[in-house]
Amino acid sequence: MELSPLARQRLERIGKLSPAEQQELSDERETEAVLSPFFAGTSNADELWQKVKALSEHRGEEIIRRIQMRLLDTVRLHTGEDDFNRMGEALLALETLKGSRAYSTIEMLLGSIASLRQRYAEMRQQAYEQLRQQVDQQVRAQSDEARRQGLLMDTESTVEASVKSTREWHDFISKHDAAAQEALNDYVSRIEASL
Repeated sequence: MELSPLARQRLERIGKLSPAEQQELSDERETEAVLSPFFAGTSNADELWQKVKALSEHRGEEIIRRIQMRLLDTVRLHTGEDDFNRMGEALLALETLKGSRAYSTIEMLLGSIASLRQRYAEMRQQAYEQLRQQVDQQVRAQSDEARRQGLLMDTESTVEASVKSTREWHDFISKHDAAAQEALNDYVSRIEASL
């Protein structure tokens, strides 16, 4: 079966990237190459700064923003403290390469995120402890009854499992996580707008 000239042209274009798509792919590869050691923990913010500075000298400021956006994508409520601090340090270090006046704004917003994360963890822990006290009394009573019958019961594991399976805990976590995530998204959006 013979293909029409138009069909042959379309087949030839399949798999070929436009110049814009090629540039996007190149930018993505460079971003990954620069950030991989940082995310793996084998380089620090200063080393990342050096690499991005060299890259930006021939690629321009947009590559700095792209890398900062990728760093910002890692911000989560449950991110470890050390990882969050490393990300913030790197984000601010890269901002110095741009000669913008947004450094203090970004620093303030990162501080707000740090405070939000701390409040989030504290409120979560308080709610857990309150429920734990309630459940602990119930489990200890069951444990005493089981012991009288000659059975042994792991009260600590039972208390923890019981707390995490209560409707009160699920309702609290659902509401608490949603509110904290909304606040986090707002801060992240404001940082993105400043980059």
